[in-house]
Amino acid sequence: MKRVIISAVTCALLFGATALQAKTDKRILVKNEMATEAKNHKVAPKEIILGMQNTFKALQDLHMNKKDDAKKDLKTALASFDKALKANPKLDLIPVDERLQAFEFLGTSKDIQKTLDLGQKLLKEHDTQAAIDLISPLKDELDITTMAIPMKVYPVAVKKALDALNKGDTTGAYNAVANAMNSLVIFKTVVPTPLLVAQDLVIDASKLNKSKKEEETKLLEAAKEALKRAELLGYTKKFDPAYKSLNASIDAIEKEIKGKNVVEKLYDKLKNDFKTLIKHTHESKVKVENRVKAEKKVNNFQKKEDKKAIKDTKEFKKDAVQAEKK
Repeated sequence: MKRVIISAVTCALLFGATALQAKTDKRILVKNEMATEAKNHKVAPKEIILGMQNTFKALQDLHMNKKDDAKKDLKTALASFDKALKANPKLDLIPVDERLQAFEFLGTSKDIQKTLDLGQKLLKEHDTQAAIDLISPLKDELDITTMAIPMKVYPVAVKKALDALNKGDTTGAYNAVANAMNSLVIFKTVVPTPLLVAQDLVIDASKLNKSKKEEETKLLEAAKEALKRAELLGYTKKFDPAYKSLNASIDAIEKEIKGKNVVEKLYDKLKNDFKTLIKHTHESKVKVENRVKAEKKVNNFQKKEDKKAIKDTKEFKKDAVQAEKK
């Protein structure tokens, strides 16, 4: 019997209503980022959510050998999907759930460097587990996890399950439902918090009265420290052009502050550099299975079903001929 690979996010969605959850610190910039994500999050049609919930119920029923209940759940799920697709035939990869989680590391760039140095020493001594325990807390980021349902694949797999169940093939039905569940696609976007902090500090510095040179310089130095933390935590590279440009721009502003303090255009460039770097460091990864693999699974299942049907037909004809001879 096929193993079902579903995440905690999936289970949370299917056992209850979708929700936006987060575990975060009190920094305004992170809260603003999360608020923006929440505002942009589009809720999937209720028919799709209902269809997914009924599919999961069918999986549970099949596991407990409740064939009639499973058949009922699959029919309900298909009806829900059909309704959604009739309303919008162009439905494809539809986000059905989004979760936000923030991680915070309070250490300075020097603390991070010391930890990395010790981790490297432990790895050289092959004390791998200790190195993992030491380095794993080095995360300062906002994780945005989005789960999407491939509407060109998922309902097809559910229909295969119902067809298999109608033929009395419980194992085939279970595997088809498992294929449907495992076709869900999970994207993970990582937003490095130190870059948000650095950007925020630069914006604050740009708003200061030009007579407050000392305060402005302190804010810019803090921004450079945040950038260094981002580099040591692996969110950007030391020789990345955008990263180098940011540091060079901050140095140029600090130099200008000591002179005529005409820095408006320099700040504009710095802000644009931040947008570029943050965009580059947003990592989007498919965590479960992509749509191509999902489609391949469904197609393979269909081929197996077709071969089985041909084999059953041949065996039926053979039995019929033998019966006639008798």
